Amino acid sequence: MDDSGQVEPLGSRVRRLRMERGFGQERLALLARLDQSGLSKFERNVRTLGETSLRRIAAILDVPFEYLPEGTDHMATHRQVLRNRRD
Repeated sequence: MDDSGQVEPLGSRVRRLRMERGFGQERLALLARLDQSGLSKFERNVRTLGETSLRRIAAILDVPFEYLPEGTDHMATHRQVLRNRRD
């Protein structure tokens, strides 16, 4: 979900994460074993990617796979649970 409460489209989410982590589109495509034009279409929400490609992208961008399709920050939730245990 974005700041306005809207669910962020999957391709847009990947684009945002890629840019936040300093990856160029060409570099991410190479590492994920995709062609750059296909990744571009995906980021513009024009095409879809299979689970294997999404798992590669999640690993490269260092996010849990579940974050990509769901948009849920499981890691933030996990960190909060750990903090609560320490208190």
